[in-house]
Amino acid sequence: MKFRFGCKSGEAVPAPDQALEEIQASLAQQQKLWAELLAHDPAAFARLEPQIHLAFQQLADRCAASLLAHAAAQPACADAAQKK
Repeated sequence: MKFRFGCKSGEAVPAPDQALEEIQASLAQQQKLWAELLAHDPAAFARLEPQIHLAFQQLADRCAASLLAHAAAQPACADAAQKK
């Protein structure tokens, strides 16, 4: 079974290891942008903090989706679904 983000035609949910690599790369890129913004405008922190929290929430959602998709692909999950 294929799992996708958002809808049937959305981006495929990656394997957990790949998801963590993508999350790490995304955080590194975002951290650089956030640091540059604050270096030019320290007062932007009040606007930036909620954006940081949202970014981490979205990345946590991606990690959870990846773990769920991986678990659903395991034989134990398929066996449990057939028993119902």
